[in-house]
Amino acid sequence: MAIFELSSKKYKSGRRMFTATLYELQPPDCVVDGVGTKYNKNGITFLEEYAKNALDSIENMSVRVEFIDEERTIIAGHGETGIINDTPVFENATVIGHFTKGYIDDVVVNGETKRCVCGKGYLDEMCYPSFVSTLEENLNNGISVEGSIEIYKTKDNDAIVYKNGWIEKGRIPTEYIHSGWDMVMFPADPASTLLELNNQNKEEKKTMEFNMDEIKNAVRTTISEMNEKSDTHAKEVADLNTRIQELNSTIDEKDSVISEKEEKISELNASIEDMQKLLKKMEDERETYWKERDILEAEIAKAKVAEKLAELDSVLGEFNEEEKKVAEEDINKLKENINSCQKKEELNEVTSEINSIKSKICMAIVDKQKKANSDAKISEQNSTKKEFDIEDIFSEICSETVVEEKEDINIF
Repeated sequence: MAIFELSSKKYKSGRRMFTATLYELQPPDCVVDGVGTKYNKNGITFLEEYAKNALDSIENMSVRVEFIDEERTIIAGHGETGIINDTPVFENATVIGHFTKGYIDDVVVNGETKRCVCGKGYLDEMCYPSFVSTLEENLNNGISVEGSIEIYKTKDNDAIVYKNGWIEKGRIPTEYIHSGWDMVMFPADPASTLLELNNQNKEEKKTMEFNMDEIKNAVRTTISEMNEKSDTHAKEVADLNTRIQELNSTIDEKDSVISEKEEKISELNASIEDMQKLLKKMEDERETYWKERDILEAEIAKAKVAEKLAELDSVLGEFNEEEKKVAEEDINKLKENINSCQKKEELNEVTSEINSIKSKICMAIVDKQKKANSDAKISEQNSTKKEFDIEDIFSEICSETVVEEKEDINIF
C-alpha cells in the first residue's frame, strides 16, 4: 500500500527529495481483548498511540534496495543474508538514501483516506543516476513504487515489545524503532511487505530465503531471455538494414540530390552550433575580461588617488599654515573629491585644481606683500612730513632775534 512521490526538482548537491508512506495505522476500536482485528499482510496491527513514540527513529533511517542487475536498475527484496548474534544482516542491500523526517498524516490510497506513518528524505542521485532515472520514468508512467518498513527493538529491550506478546495475526507492537525502509519488487509477498527484525524464528527465515532466491532466479532467467530476444531482434534489425541499403542503392538521382542537400543542411546546422558555442565562449571570456578590467580600474584609481594626494601635499608643502589658511576650504574640498574618485578619469582635472589652489595662495601672498609695502611707504611719508612740519613751525621762531624789552624804549 506504500505511496511514493519523487521530487521533480534536481538539487546541485545531487540529492533527489522524496515522500513515502511507510505503513497504515489501524483505528484503536479495532482492538479487542488486546488483539487487533485489523492488521497488515504480515499480521501486525500498528496503532498511532505507539507509532508516534517511534517517529524520531525515522530521521536518518536508511533507504535500501537489493540490486540484481549490473546496471543497478532492477530490485528484489530486503537483501537479507543471515543472522549474526541474533541480529539480521543485509549484506546484499545497498543504501541509496536516507530519511530526514517522520510524521503521521491522512493519506488517500485508492480513493480511500487512511491514517499512515509517512516519511520525507532524499535519494543519492549522484551515485545511482540510472536507478533514480528509472524510478522517475516508472512514476511518470503510472507504475507505483512499493516499499517495506523494518522495525527493531529499542535499546532498553531485548526484543520488540508487543501488547499481548507475539501472535501471528493482530499483534500490537508497543515499543520499537524504525531501522530501515526497502523498495521491493513483490510487496504482495508477506515476507517482503514488512520485516520485523529480531523477532523471526529460523523456520520463517528459511522460508523467506527460499522465496527470495526463487524470485532472484526468476528475474535473472527473465533477463537472460530478454537478452536472447534482444540478440535475435538485433539480427533481424541487421537484416533489415541490409535490405534497406539494397533498396537505397536503387534510389533515383533526384532522391540522391535531396540526400546531398539534407547532408549539407546538417553540416551547416553543425557549423552554426559550433559558431554558437564559440560565441558563447567569447561572451564568457568577455564577461571575465570586463570583471578583471573593473578590478584593475579600481586598483589604478586607488593608486591615482594616492598619487594626486601626494601631489597636493607636495605643492602645499611650499607654504606655511598661515599661507594655506586662505585656501583651506578649497583644499579640504579637493581632498574629499580626490578620495571619493572611483575611476582614474575622474582625477583628470585634479592637477589644474591644485594649480588653482596654488595660484590662489600665491596671489594672497602677493596681495599681502603689496599691502605691507604700501603700508610701509605711507608710514614713511607720514613720518617725513611730520618732521618737516615741526621744523618749519619752530624755525621762524628760532630765526628771529629776541629783543628784551625795556621799559624806557618806545618804538614809535
